[in-house]
Amino acid sequence: QEMLGRVASAFAISDEQFQKIVSSLHAELTSGLQKNYKRIGGELHMSPSFIHNYASPNGTALGMAIEASGKRIRISSASFDSSCSLSSSATQVFVTPKSSKHSTSSFFNYIAFCIREFLQTNNLESALGSDSSSGNRRPQRFLPLGISIGLPVSNKNKVAEVAKEDCLDLCGSDIARRLCDTILRSHLPVRVTSVTNNTVSALIAAKYTDKNTCVAASFNHGINAAYMEDINNVESLVSPSGQSTNSSFQVAINTEIGRFGTRTPDTLPLTMWDRRLDRESKHPGARVLEKLVADQYMGEIVRNLITDFMDNQLLFSHSCDVRAISAEYSFHTAYMAPIIEDASSEAKAVEDIFAAEFGISGISLADRMIIRSLCEIVAGRASRLAGAILAALVVKATAESSSASGGSQMSVALSGILFDMNVQLYENTVATLEQYLADHSGATVNVHLQNRCADLFGAAVNAA
Repeated sequence: QEMLGRVASAFAISDEQFQKIVSSLHAELTSGLQKNYKRIGGELHMSPSFIHNYASPNGTALGMAIEASGKRIRISSASFDSSCSLSSSATQVFVTPKSSKHSTSSFFNYIAFCIREFLQTNNLESALGSDSSSGNRRPQRFLPLGISIGLPVSNKNKVAEVAKEDCLDLCGSDIARRLCDTILRSHLPVRVTSVTNNTVSALIAAKYTDKNTCVAASFNHGINAAYMEDINNVESLVSPSGQSTNSSFQVAINTEIGRFGTRTPDTLPLTMWDRRLDRESKHPGARVLEKLVADQYMGEIVRNLITDFMDNQLLFSHSCDVRAISAEYSFHTAYMAPIIEDASSEAKAVEDIFAAEFGISGISLADRMIIRSLCEIVAGRASRLAGAILAALVVKATAESSSASGGSQMSVALSGILFDMNVQLYENTVATLEQYLADHSGATVNVHLQNRCADLFGAAVNAA
């Protein structure tokens, strides 16, 4: 119990620390709009993206989502009627073979293959160029394609960073140009009209459903957030005279919020287990905030805690075979939800998971309670940090969005497997956000959970 208490104390975030995190994040978001932000050592990405069309999409458009790892490519079509309502849609998922990830050329060639397969499977290619009223052929027409990618993209469509675990190396690639060249060589009736980060695409999808959405945040293998900003506040988009081309226009800002803490780690409440995980990661010192909250890392933090308890002879009997649980990243974040949600006095979920996944059976009740407590401690901190992230974003976004929307209530769209798997973590995150806003700004927001295809649909909406 003594060591468990020390762990709980190390992972606790006081109200003072919480306020410091929110204030530091808000300050970074504000300074990130300056023209010289990167030159002065800014941590975030803060790239503006122009949203082409979320209010009145028309016709048929394609959306494509490319995962950061390149392992999967998802393509969908979305058809909108005269009232801009979705009338039909289709989706197909392609798994990228290893041979197609050896070079960027082979990868883009595989994307072209996927597009052709999708067009043929859904009979979209034959419908192009036809006039349904007379049966005559019109001049060649193209399907607009919006691309959503799980990597930071500049407003010149270039991938700006690949500092993520298990990431496809497309750094510096002009996604639109490379794909346009491949599409032309493949004679496909498709035209690339937009390239956006997947969180920006999710924001577009959310705004199509609810125009008052000001923030979209994704908590998946990594974490990211995008929000709406007045174009006049983005120095890189303002002319030397100090005026933008459209003073009432808003742009979506891709923050790459997971990078926070890279240069100022003292802002975040790092424990010895966080530092160990960071030191042993593929990119030490990078995306520090992400490593405290993301699905990819939370389970590993719990596993590090479990092995430390084992080393102190506070978990499992000497006869237990602990080789499986000792392997890095063997304790998946997905295990945490059933363990936390099992509120029974027996904590049977712990026994079931450790017997099935790690070959450790006959765990004592005391050991089960310790493991459940460790999961609760790590998840509790994650919900506090996620709430702080959202609080900073909402405070930043609502200052602009409230004036743009006449002061109506703002909405926040959340997505990601972290929340899909753990309802309690989602509810605690929302409660943390709402409590902070009630105490500090008086603002209220509607929070809703998006489905996993939101980025794909948003890419199609942006292209339509």
